[in-house]
Amino acid sequence: MRHSRAQLARFLTLLVAAALTVTACGGGSGGGNASGGSLGAVNLSGTSFKVGSKEFTEQLILGQIAAQALRATGANVGDPTSVTGSSNVRTALTSGAIDMYWEYTGTGWTTDLQHTASEAPKGSEPLYQAVAMEDLQKNQIKWLQPAPLNDTYAIATAHGRGQQLGVSTLSDYAKLANTDPAKASFCGATEFLTRDDGWPGVQQAYGFSLPPGNVAEVDTGLVYTKVPTGDPCNFGEVFATDGRILANNLDIIPDDKEFFVKYNVAMTMRQDVFAKNPTLADVFNPISAKLTNDVMLDLSQRVTIKGELPEDVAKDFLQKTGFIG
Repeated sequence: MRHSRAQLARFLTLLVAAALTVTACGGGSGGGNASGGSLGAVNLSGTSFKVGSKEFTEQLILGQIAAQALRATGANVGDPTSVTGSSNVRTALTSGAIDMYWEYTGTGWTTDLQHTASEAPKGSEPLYQAVAMEDLQKNQIKWLQPAPLNDTYAIATAHGRGQQLGVSTLSDYAKLANTDPAKASFCGATEFLTRDDGWPGVQQAYGFSLPPGNVAEVDTGLVYTKVPTGDPCNFGEVFATDGRILANNLDIIPDDKEFFVKYNVAMTMRQDVFAKNPTLADVFNPISAKLTNDVMLDLSQRVTIKGELPEDVAKDFLQKTGFIG
């Protein structure tokens, strides 16, 4: 079939556009970020990585942050693979289905290394060191530097209610539970109400026992809307970096006895992946340092409440922190 010059010109234009799209999605073949972010100083051209994440909002954002950061170094990266469940994403890592994902030190300690919560070292750094050392020795899993972000269990109440009830710490809450159980009414999901690092452990550590009539079992998502109304509870279980804390104007009650296991997030990968590409530490350690609870609360609520896409929120984070241009 013969083509006119106009048809040939249009065909060539489409080919160029397609090539540019592939380059943009795959990270390109040039070293670093051409648009000027600090990740442009890291050259991972010619490498390919499979990034994974868990299925909830925070992890979807973190997966996008990882993928876009790697692309800025010239690496080839597909869209992050979302996997449901901590055990499943860990299996994906160890089997080679993915090369890396963001994991939490508390999950590493209890789920991956099969320790009890009560055995966990106190404090973020001691727990990270213990998890990173044991996981590398036993499973050849490398943990990069952890973030300040600590997505642990927490107990929250409506803004200002703690002050009204004289509760500024969980020790204060325990006193309230022992003296006025109705005002200490609590909402929690089934898992939190039954696991040893949840409600039973909290009561034992802080020395109180709230009557069953003052404890309501609800879906996790409902806690964030039930607590502000005070019906059926004035206090409830939350995750410390969930964007719904901000959206519903909740205050976290400080865990003054450090009962809850720390859940600092860190990039994890197989040791063989890291050994071949040690500059991955130069990519992710500086990013980890910028991931605080306040930062993730904001990023998370932009997705869960405002309806923004995780990839857009991730890109905005990387741009504002200067990692990409």
